[in-house]
Amino acid sequence: MATLPQPQIITDMYEAASRARGTKGRSYLGMSGIGGRCERALWYGFRGYTPSALEGRAQMIFNLGDLVEQEVLKWLRAAGYRIAEQQREFVALNGYFRGHCDGVIEGATKRPHILEIKSASSRRFKMFQKDGIRAVSEEYWAQVQCYMGYSGLDRAVWVVMNKDTCELYSERAHFAKGEFKALEEKAVRIINARDRPPRGYPEGARDCGWCAYAGHCASDGPYVQTTQSCGSCCYCEPERGRMFCRFPAHPNEITRWGEFCLDWKFKQDIDRVPF
Repeated sequence: MATLPQPQIITDMYEAASRARGTKGRSYLGMSGIGGRCERALWYGFRGYTPSALEGRAQMIFNLGDLVEQEVLKWLRAAGYRIAEQQREFVALNGYFRGHCDGVIEGATKRPHILEIKSASSRRFKMFQKDGIRAVSEEYWAQVQCYMGYSGLDRAVWVVMNKDTCELYSERAHFAKGEFKALEEKAVRIINARDRPPRGYPEGARDCGWCAYAGHCASDGPYVQTTQSCGSCCYCEPERGRMFCRFPAHPNEITRWGEFCLDWKFKQDIDRVPF
C-alpha cells in the first residue's frame, strides 16, 4: 500500500509545538541537570548559548511530562498524602545555581521527603524497576541530592509513572553529604570556567546527537548565536563565583545575569560561536 503524505494539520501542530519552546534557555545553572556527564553542555546552557530548535514532537513529550506531574499530585493527595511547597526554589552560589522541586511530601514515613515526579516510557520504566533510579539516571539522583542539601531534609522520594500504562514506581533516597558537596564543587567549577570545559563524550557520540548545544560543540558546528546575553559576550569574566562585565565604558559586576545588552559582542567580532 502506498504511503500517504503526512497531513498538513499534523505538520502544523509539530511546528507550533517547536515554536512554543523558543530559543531562550535558562539564566542559571540548573540542579536538574548538574548530574549530567558533559560539563561543556552544562556550561553552554549556563552561559546562554543558543540551543538548537527542538523538534515539535519532542516538545510535546516534555509537555506531557508536566501533565503527568499534575496527575500524580492529584492521586497522591487523594491517597491521603500532604504535598507542600510545590515548585519550591533553591538558590545557591550567588544565584547562579538554582532548582525547583515538585514538592515536599509528608506521610511517606515519619519524616518529610523531597518529592520528585517523573514520567517514563515502558522501556525506561522497566529499567527503573530492575536497576533502580540512580543506575539509570545520574541526573535524577544528583537533582534530589541538591534539593536535600539546600533544604535541610535528609530524605527524598521519586514517583514515576509509565506513560504507556499508568503503572507507578516509587523509590526513596537518603542524603549523601559527600556527594552533595561534590556536586556543588562541580557547579562552582562550571560557573567559574572562563572557557568551555572538556567534552563529556567523544565527538560524534550518540549522546551528543541529543544535545541542544551539539552545533556549538562540533568543530564544524552549523549554529549561529542569536541570544545576546552576558554569558556569551566576550566582555564577560568570572571571578570567584561572581560575573563581571569588562566593557570599557561600564566595567561593573553583573547583577542581572542573562539579559540583553546593546554592547554584547562575540570574540573576533563575529556572530558565530568562536571555538
